[in-house]
Amino acid sequence: MALCLLTAPPAAATDGPVVTAPAVTGLDHIPIAVNDLDTAAARFRALGFALKPGVTHADGIRNQHVKFPDGTELELITAPTATDELTADYRRLLAAGDAPAFLGLYAPDHDALPAVLASLAPGYHRDGPMVGFPTNDPLHFLFFWHRNQSPTDRPEHFAHANGGQSLIGVWLASDDASLPALLSGLGGVRDVGLACTPDCMMRRQWRFQEGTITLLPADRQRLPGRPVVGAVIRVASLEQALAAVKAVIPAPTVVHAAEGDSILIPPDTTAGLWLELRAVRP
Repeated sequence: MALCLLTAPPAAATDGPVVTAPAVTGLDHIPIAVNDLDTAAARFRALGFALKPGVTHADGIRNQHVKFPDGTELELITAPTATDELTADYRRLLAAGDAPAFLGLYAPDHDALPAVLASLAPGYHRDGPMVGFPTNDPLHFLFFWHRNQSPTDRPEHFAHANGGQSLIGVWLASDDASLPALLSGLGGVRDVGLACTPDCMMRRQWRFQEGTITLLPADRQRLPGRPVVGAVIRVASLEQALAAVKAVIPAPTVVHAAEGDSILIPPDTTAGLWLELRAVRP
Protein backbone atom coordinates (compact mmCIF):
# COMPACT_ATOMS: atom_id res chain seq x y z
CA MET A 1 0.00 0.00 0.00
CA ALA A 2 1.50 3.35 -1.02
CA LEU A 3 1.47 5.95 1.76
CA CYS A 4 1.64 9.73 1.57
CA LEU A 5 1.85 11.96 4.66
CA LEU A 6 0.86 15.62 4.50
CA THR A 7 1.04 18.33 7.12
CA ALA A 8 -1.71 20.77 7.96
CA PRO A 9 -2.31 23.56 5.39
CA PRO A 10 -1.38 27.17 6.10
CA ALA A 11 -3.98 29.67 7.25
CA ALA A 12 -6.70 30.72 4.84
CA ALA A 13 -6.36 33.85 2.73
CA THR A 14 -9.08 36.15 1.48
CA ASP A 15 -9.81 36.80 -2.19
CA GLY A 16 -12.55 39.25 -3.08
CA PRO A 17 -15.47 40.66 -1.12
CA VAL A 18 -17.26 38.74 1.60
CA VAL A 19 -20.61 37.41 0.39
CA THR A 20 -23.28 37.31 3.08
CA ALA A 21 -25.80 35.31 1.04
CA PRO A 22 -23.74 33.09 -1.28
CA ALA A 23 -25.18 32.34 -4.68
CA VAL A 24 -23.58 28.88 -4.54
CA THR A 25 -23.55 26.78 -1.39
CA GLY A 26 -21.92 23.61 -2.68
CA LEU A 27 -21.59 21.09 -5.47
CA ASP A 28 -24.44 19.58 -7.43
CA HIS A 29 -23.19 16.83 -9.72
CA ILE A 30 -20.55 15.87 -12.27
CA PRO A 31 -21.74 14.45 -15.62
CA ILE A 32 -19.02 12.04 -16.79
CA ALA A 33 -19.15 11.40 -20.54
CA VAL A 34 -18.44 7.74 -21.37
CA ASN A 35 -18.45 5.88 -24.67
CA ASP A 36 -19.48 2.54 -23.14
CA LEU A 37 -22.01 3.12 -20.38
CA ASP A 38 -22.20 -0.50 -19.25
CA THR A 39 -18.42 -0.82 -18.92
CA ALA A 40 -18.13 2.45 -17.00
CA ALA A 41 -20.96 1.42 -14.67
CA ALA A 42 -19.25 -1.92 -14.02
CA ARG A 43 -16.04 -0.10 -13.08
CA PHE A 44 -17.84 2.03 -10.50
CA ARG A 45 -19.69 -0.96 -9.07
CA ALA A 46 -16.36 -2.76 -8.72
CA LEU A 47 -15.09 0.21 -6.66
CA GLY A 48 -17.99 -0.21 -4.23
CA PHE A 49 -20.55 2.25 -5.59
CA ALA A 50 -24.24 1.43 -5.92
CA LEU A 51 -25.74 2.72 -9.17
CA LYS A 52 -29.25 3.87 -9.93
CA PRO A 53 -30.24 3.02 -13.52
CA GLY A 54 -31.28 5.96 -15.64
CA VAL A 55 -33.71 6.07 -18.54
CA THR A 56 -33.27 6.46 -22.27
CA HIS A 57 -34.12 10.09 -23.04
CA ALA A 58 -35.98 11.28 -26.12
CA ASP A 59 -32.71 12.55 -27.62
CA GLY A 60 -31.05 9.14 -27.11
CA ILE A 61 -29.04 10.03 -24.01
CA ARG A 62 -28.55 7.15 -21.56
CA ASN A 63 -27.23 7.46 -18.03
CA GLN A 64 -26.61 5.81 -14.67
CA HIS A 65 -26.25 7.60 -11.36
CA VAL A 66 -23.95 7.34 -8.35
CA LYS A 67 -26.29 9.12 -5.92
CA PHE A 68 -25.88 10.39 -2.38
CA PRO A 69 -28.62 11.28 0.14
CA ASP A 70 -27.91 15.04 0.02
CA GLY A 71 -28.67 15.18 -3.73
CA THR A 72 -25.07 15.31 -4.94
CA GLU A 73 -24.01 12.71 -7.48
CA LEU A 74 -21.71 11.46 -10.19
CA GLU A 75 -23.61 10.85 -13.43
CA LEU A 76 -22.30 8.42 -16.03
CA ILE A 77 -23.78 9.58 -19.32
CA THR A 78 -23.52 8.73 -23.00
CA ALA A 79 -25.08 9.96 -26.24
CA PRO A 80 -24.99 7.43 -29.09
CA THR A 81 -25.83 9.97 -31.80
CA ALA A 82 -26.08 13.74 -32.25
CA THR A 83 -29.79 14.58 -32.41
CA ASP A 84 -29.76 18.08 -30.90
CA GLU A 85 -27.38 20.69 -29.46
CA LEU A 86 -26.76 18.82 -26.21
CA THR A 87 -26.09 15.43 -27.78
CA ALA A 88 -23.86 17.05 -30.41
CA ASP A 89 -21.88 18.56 -27.53
CA TYR A 90 -21.52 15.15 -25.90
CA ARG A 91 -20.51 13.50 -29.17
CA ARG A 92 -17.79 16.12 -29.62
CA LEU A 93 -16.48 15.42 -26.11
CA LEU A 94 -16.72 11.64 -26.47
CA ALA A 95 -14.64 11.72 -29.63
CA ALA A 96 -11.68 12.71 -27.43
CA GLY A 97 -12.36 10.02 -24.81
CA ASP A 98 -14.03 9.32 -21.49
CA ALA A 99 -13.77 12.09 -18.87
CA PRO A 100 -15.97 14.51 -16.94
CA ALA A 101 -17.88 16.75 -19.33
CA PHE A 102 -19.32 19.38 -17.00
CA LEU A 103 -19.54 20.52 -13.39
CA GLY A 104 -22.84 21.42 -11.80
CA LEU A 105 -22.82 23.83 -8.85
CA TYR A 106 -25.67 24.00 -6.35
CA ALA A 107 -27.39 27.40 -6.44
CA PRO A 108 -30.43 27.27 -4.11
CA ASP A 109 -31.92 30.55 -5.39
CA HIS A 110 -31.87 30.47 -9.18
CA ASP A 111 -33.84 33.71 -9.38
CA ALA A 112 -31.06 35.59 -7.60
CA LEU A 113 -28.26 33.98 -9.61
CA PRO A 114 -28.45 36.18 -12.76
CA ALA A 115 -27.84 39.35 -10.74
CA VAL A 116 -24.66 37.81 -9.33
CA LEU A 117 -23.45 36.50 -12.69
CA ALA A 118 -24.16 39.77 -14.52
CA SER A 119 -20.92 41.31 -13.25
CA LEU A 120 -18.87 38.13 -12.78
CA ALA A 121 -19.64 36.17 -15.96
CA PRO A 122 -21.98 38.16 -18.23
CA GLY A 123 -21.84 35.53 -20.98
CA TYR A 124 -24.20 33.22 -19.09
CA HIS A 125 -27.54 32.10 -20.47
CA ARG A 126 -30.65 30.66 -18.86
CA ASP A 127 -32.71 27.83 -20.30
CA GLY A 128 -35.61 27.15 -17.95
CA PRO A 129 -34.16 26.02 -14.63
CA MET A 130 -30.68 25.55 -16.15
CA VAL A 131 -28.13 28.36 -16.00
CA GLY A 132 -24.97 27.77 -18.02
CA PHE A 133 -22.62 29.16 -20.65
CA PRO A 134 -22.54 28.86 -24.46
CA THR A 135 -20.29 26.42 -26.28
CA ASN A 136 -17.68 29.02 -27.24
CA ASP A 137 -17.35 30.36 -23.67
CA PRO A 138 -14.36 29.17 -21.58
CA LEU A 139 -16.87 28.54 -18.78
CA HIS A 140 -18.97 26.20 -20.93
CA PHE A 141 -18.09 23.29 -18.63
CA LEU A 142 -19.88 25.01 -15.73
CA PHE A 143 -23.61 25.10 -14.97
CA PHE A 144 -25.89 25.75 -12.00
CA TRP A 145 -28.55 23.31 -10.86
CA HIS A 146 -30.86 22.47 -7.96
CA ARG A 147 -29.82 18.93 -6.88
CA ASN A 148 -31.93 16.06 -8.06
CA GLN A 149 -33.50 14.34 -5.07
CA SER A 150 -35.97 12.18 -6.95
CA PRO A 151 -39.09 10.48 -5.56
CA THR A 152 -37.83 7.31 -7.28
CA ASP A 153 -34.66 7.24 -5.15
CA ARG A 154 -34.54 4.17 -2.92
CA PRO A 155 -32.32 3.28 0.07
CA GLU A 156 -30.47 0.74 -2.05
CA HIS A 157 -29.34 3.54 -4.39
CA PHE A 158 -27.38 5.07 -1.47
CA ALA A 159 -26.05 1.77 -0.08
CA HIS A 160 -22.48 2.15 -1.32
CA ALA A 161 -20.25 -0.71 -0.20
CA ASN A 162 -17.32 1.70 0.00
CA GLY A 163 -19.21 3.91 2.48
CA GLY A 164 -19.72 6.80 0.03
CA GLN A 165 -21.82 9.60 1.53
CA SER A 166 -21.47 12.81 -0.51
CA LEU A 167 -19.64 14.63 -3.29
CA ILE A 168 -17.68 17.19 -1.26
CA GLY A 169 -14.90 18.38 -3.56
CA VAL A 170 -13.91 18.94 -7.17
CA TRP A 171 -10.51 19.56 -8.78
CA LEU A 172 -10.45 21.92 -11.76
CA ALA A 173 -7.40 22.21 -14.04
CA SER A 174 -7.62 25.57 -15.75
CA ASP A 175 -5.56 28.69 -16.44
CA ASP A 176 -8.69 30.79 -17.04
CA ALA A 177 -7.89 34.08 -15.26
CA SER A 178 -11.59 34.75 -14.61
CA LEU A 179 -12.14 31.64 -12.46
CA PRO A 180 -10.70 32.90 -9.12
CA ALA A 181 -12.88 36.02 -9.09
CA LEU A 182 -15.92 34.00 -10.18
CA LEU A 183 -15.50 31.43 -7.41
CA SER A 184 -15.04 34.17 -4.82
CA GLY A 185 -18.01 36.13 -6.13
CA LEU A 186 -20.24 33.05 -5.96
CA GLY A 187 -19.49 32.71 -2.25
CA GLY A 188 -16.31 30.67 -2.08
CA VAL A 189 -13.77 31.56 0.61
CA ARG A 190 -10.17 31.45 -0.60
CA ASP A 191 -7.98 28.85 1.08
CA VAL A 192 -5.54 26.11 0.08
CA GLY A 193 -6.19 22.40 -0.23
CA LEU A 194 -4.57 19.17 -1.29
CA ALA A 195 -4.87 17.62 -4.75
CA CYS A 196 -3.00 14.53 -5.99
CA THR A 197 -2.69 13.94 -9.73
CA PRO A 198 -0.76 11.79 -8.73
CA ASP A 199 1.80 14.02 -6.98
CA CYS A 200 0.25 15.59 -3.91
CA MET A 201 0.51 19.38 -3.73
CA MET A 202 -1.25 22.18 -1.90
CA ARG A 203 -3.28 24.22 -4.40
CA ARG A 204 -5.56 27.23 -4.37
CA GLN A 205 -8.97 26.26 -3.07
CA TRP A 206 -12.38 27.87 -2.59
CA ARG A 207 -14.52 26.64 0.28
CA PHE A 208 -18.29 26.78 0.06
CA GLN A 209 -20.77 25.86 2.79
CA GLU A 210 -21.06 22.28 1.52
CA GLY A 211 -17.99 21.61 -0.59
CA THR A 212 -14.71 22.78 -2.07
CA ILE A 213 -13.31 23.59 -5.51
CA THR A 214 -9.55 23.20 -5.87
CA LEU A 215 -7.80 24.89 -8.79
CA LEU A 216 -4.86 23.24 -10.58
CA PRO A 217 -2.90 24.44 -13.61
CA ALA A 218 -4.29 23.48 -17.01
CA ASP A 219 -1.41 21.11 -17.68
CA ARG A 220 -3.03 18.71 -15.19
CA GLN A 221 -5.89 18.10 -17.65
CA ARG A 222 -5.96 14.49 -18.78
CA LEU A 223 -7.74 15.47 -22.01
CA PRO A 224 -7.29 18.97 -23.48
CA GLY A 225 -10.27 21.21 -22.86
CA ARG A 226 -11.68 19.04 -20.05
CA PRO A 227 -11.00 21.06 -16.85
CA VAL A 228 -12.87 18.80 -14.40
CA VAL A 229 -10.14 16.33 -13.42
CA GLY A 230 -11.02 15.02 -9.96
CA ALA A 231 -13.75 14.48 -7.40
CA VAL A 232 -13.65 14.03 -3.64
CA ILE A 233 -16.21 11.67 -2.12
CA ARG A 234 -16.77 11.63 1.63
CA VAL A 235 -16.85 8.07 2.96
CA ALA A 236 -17.93 6.67 6.32
CA SER A 237 -14.51 5.22 7.17
CA LEU A 238 -11.15 4.54 5.59
CA GLU A 239 -11.41 0.87 6.53
CA GLN A 240 -14.72 0.37 4.75
CA ALA A 241 -13.49 2.16 1.63
CA LEU A 242 -10.26 0.15 1.59
CA ALA A 243 -12.13 -3.14 1.86
CA ALA A 244 -14.12 -2.26 -1.27
CA VAL A 245 -11.33 -0.70 -3.33
CA LYS A 246 -8.80 -3.49 -2.71
CA ALA A 247 -10.91 -5.81 -4.84
CA VAL A 248 -9.79 -3.68 -7.81
CA ILE A 249 -6.54 -2.07 -6.59
CA PRO A 250 -4.69 -4.45 -4.22
CA ALA A 251 -2.32 -1.73 -2.94
CA PRO A 252 -4.11 1.61 -3.27
CA THR A 253 -2.43 4.92 -2.49
CA VAL A 254 -3.49 6.21 0.92
CA VAL A 255 -3.07 9.89 1.78
CA HIS A 256 -3.11 11.20 5.36
CA ALA A 257 -3.77 14.94 5.47
CA ALA A 258 -5.21 17.60 7.77
CA GLU A 259 -8.78 17.09 6.56
CA GLY A 260 -8.87 13.31 6.66
CA ASP A 261 -7.54 9.97 5.50
CA SER A 262 -8.08 9.24 1.82
CA ILE A 263 -7.71 6.65 -0.91
CA LEU A 264 -6.59 7.95 -4.30
CA ILE A 265 -8.02 6.16 -7.35
CA PRO A 266 -6.46 6.95 -10.76
CA PRO A 267 -8.42 7.89 -13.89
CA ASP A 268 -7.72 4.65 -15.76
CA THR A 269 -9.63 2.77 -13.05
CA THR A 270 -12.69 5.06 -13.13
CA ALA A 271 -13.89 6.81 -16.28
CA GLY A 272 -11.22 9.43 -16.81
CA LEU A 273 -11.14 11.29 -13.48
CA TRP A 274 -9.20 11.10 -10.25
CA LEU A 275 -11.33 9.93 -7.33
CA GLU A 276 -10.43 10.69 -3.73
CA LEU A 277 -12.41 8.69 -1.17
CA ARG A 278 -11.99 10.70 2.04
CA ALA A 279 -12.83 9.76 5.61
CA VAL A 280 -13.20 13.28 7.02
CA ARG A 281 -11.69 14.01 10.41
CA PRO A 282 -14.27 14.98 13.07
